[in-house]
Amino acid sequence: MANSNVINDELPEQVPQALNNQYLTFIVHGKRYAISILEVKEIIEVSSMTRVPMAANAVRGVINLRGNVAPVIDLNQRLKNTPTMVGRRSVILVVEQYDQQERELFGMLADGVSEIVEINDNEIQEAPDFGVGIRQEFIERMARIGDDFIVLLSLGRLLDAEELAQREAS
Repeated sequence: MANSNVINDELPEQVPQALNNQYLTFIVHGKRYAISILEVKEIIEVSSMTRVPMAANAVRGVINLRGNVAPVIDLNQRLKNTPTMVGRRSVILVVEQYDQQERELFGMLADGVSEIVEINDNEIQEAPDFGVGIRQEFIERMARIGDDFIVLLSLGRLLDAEELAQREAS
C-alpha cells in the first residue's frame, strides 16, 4: 500500500475519555457518515483489489494488509445499492471487528474522508424511523453537528458477513 496513515494500531487498556467522543466522518454517495475513531485502525489509499468469485456485490474484493487478507466492502453498494466510482479522493477505511472472540479486519471503500469531529452525548439521538435513505439497521444513532445531522453507522450490522451472503442469495 502506497501511503498509509495509521490511526489506532494498539490501543491501551484504558482509552482516554476524549477518544470516546471522537468520530471519523467520511463521504459516501455525497452524504456524510461517521464511525467512532476507536473503530478505525487506519486509512489507506485505494489500490488494486482482488475480486472474489461468487462474493456479494457489496464485497468489492480483498486486499493484502501486511500479510492479512481483508475483504473490502463498498459502502456505496452496501448503503445505496450502487457501486462506488473510485476517484482521486477515494479511500479504504480499515476497521476491526470481533466475531466470536476472533479479530477480523475489514476495509470499507468510501468516496473520501471529511474530518475527525468531537460529538458529545447530548448531540447524539436515536434515528428516526423514516427519511434517512438507508436501511434502518445500519444506523447506530444520529448526531447533530451545527445545523447538520450525521448518521453514525453500526459496523456490526454493516459488516455482517452472514447477512451479506443471504442478500446475495435472494
